[in-house]
Amino acid sequence: MVTTRVSIVFPPSADPSLPYGALPLLGAVLRRGGFENVVLRDVNLEAFDALLRPEYLKTAADRGDSGLPRAVVDEVIAGIDDARRVLRDPVDFFDPAKLLYAKRIFHLAGEVITAGHPGLTFGKYSYSASTYDSYEEVDAAVSRDAGPLGEYFRDVAVPSLLADRPDVIGLSVPYFSQLIPAFLLAQAIRDQDPGVHITWGGPVITWGKDVLTADPRFGRWLDSFFVGEADETFLHFIEALAGRREISEVKNIIRYAEGQVISQLDHAYQLNLDWPPAPDFSMMPMDRYFAPKRLICLVPTRGCYFNKCAFCNYAFIKMAPYRMRSPERIAADVAEIQASTGEDVFCFESDVILPGHLRQISEAILAAELDVRWHAVARFEKGFSDEIFTTMREAGCVRLYMGLESGNDRVLKAMVKGTDQKRMATILAQCHAAGIAVEAGVFSDFPSETVEEADETYRFIRDHRHVIARADVGTFRLLKGAPIADTPQLYGITLRDEPAKRWYHLDFEDPTPREHDGPTAAERIQRLYPEVALIDVPEDILYTAVVGAGVFRDFFGDSAIPAAEAPPGDLQQIRITNSGAVHFGVGDRAAFEASSLTITIAVDGERKTITPVA
Repeated sequence: MVTTRVSIVFPPSADPSLPYGALPLLGAVLRRGGFENVVLRDVNLEAFDALLRPEYLKTAADRGDSGLPRAVVDEVIAGIDDARRVLRDPVDFFDPAKLLYAKRIFHLAGEVITAGHPGLTFGKYSYSASTYDSYEEVDAAVSRDAGPLGEYFRDVAVPSLLADRPDVIGLSVPYFSQLIPAFLLAQAIRDQDPGVHITWGGPVITWGKDVLTADPRFGRWLDSFFVGEADETFLHFIEALAGRREISEVKNIIRYAEGQVISQLDHAYQLNLDWPPAPDFSMMPMDRYFAPKRLICLVPTRGCYFNKCAFCNYAFIKMAPYRMRSPERIAADVAEIQASTGEDVFCFESDVILPGHLRQISEAILAAELDVRWHAVARFEKGFSDEIFTTMREAGCVRLYMGLESGNDRVLKAMVKGTDQKRMATILAQCHAAGIAVEAGVFSDFPSETVEEADETYRFIRDHRHVIARADVGTFRLLKGAPIADTPQLYGITLRDEPAKRWYHLDFEDPTPREHDGPTAAERIQRLYPEVALIDVPEDILYTAVVGAGVFRDFFGDSAIPAAEAPPGDLQQIRITNSGAVHFGVGDRAAFEASSLTITIAVDGERKTITPVA
């Protein structure tokens, strides 16, 4: 038996309603490799569970000004216990009026927690707004933005982590909202036990490899990090620490040693997706998540088979071609996880899955006679057919995310999307006929897109609203490694900085005129789907799987109170934003992707419900 002790940690801030799939996957890999002393810690969940309680909120409120009226602060403190209950309750969670009230309390509690800390907001996908494109910027953030998480790490999380006497602590960082908190957590670990090896991994770390390798001073917070897929390479690394192989044999690891940065990148490496075992979700605290059912996320394919979209940098971050785990193993994974956890709602959160592979996965699920419901990601692809969608629905598919991006054929061609209006309309109708809800991803302001072309996207969404269950709208962002960033001159834009010196997002200048009167096309699409500002994707998947699609559309339509009947004292404004960025409008905190549009809600504190106002 190997005695090397390993702790794998998921840091704040992310969604505390579901387990992140990389941890149970790596845990299963290590245990199969003979490492029994493996602990998985969802410190994100632990932080939400510890901080969003009445006693902590009272202390935070007395410490500083949150920007919220005192009456709202008192409402949050009094209501947080019931909000926690509703988010986990199998009945009340599926009552939109009660769910929205609980989410409102949960969200505002994050602002109370960061009272007295300007620039910080503790939430599902928020904490620090600091930049992170250099050692100096990260150092400043660690010094300035510790706030309540820094205190929680120092006094609670790190002593608890070190009580397991780990030789290695691995931080898994898939979201940018976790990046500064991860540095804060690493600093707290260093302060209390400098001898523990700290290694990092996850998509955000792969994106930032240029910044991290450019300055050996990052060794202050990490001893090593992994680039790309680390299922097998992380096992090899732990084997090296245990003396079972040489550290120099480990692929796609970057190490900090004696003031130097040692790169062991191997761009030819790719993982056989049938090699990993099924993720072991029994290693996670499944009963503590803030949801009545835990959404199980699996990745049956990796990479992107299309890999041409001008705005996308998947090729940059994935470093390996498109592959699929064998359908029989995927079905076996689902069966094993369902048996061990009792969960029956799954998310196949691959970058994208081929139509033929979706059919094969569906056939394997049917052959195994599994009673599950699932969500997946697909393109508007010519390989789809009525037969494929029917088979998918029979196998339990209830929802798809599909990147629509634009409803204008010229813009789609400029994006190199490989599809057009006609095909998208056909596939949307086919999904609807099969009983599969579609979430369409849309963004505006692609370089060269005119106001008229953006308006055509709005009209396409409006005219297909009956077959688009949800439209998640954002604005174009230039990503490091995307084709448009590599050849900006082809799109008429100018980069403002050197990509190698930026972690992920790039600043640019676009001369395309976009003056308009009234709401933008994106804002009008947001108006068609106001629930997107309030309901996160995992919640929407659970609703679709359990009670069916369209619940929130009906709630915001048929259930809306006429303005004349709403009690004036209970009315509040909510700013329309993209998914996961709700802003309830009672404070001054900035909101990601916020528009100028608002919706009005009636808040009933006695019944603990929220109702939209027409």
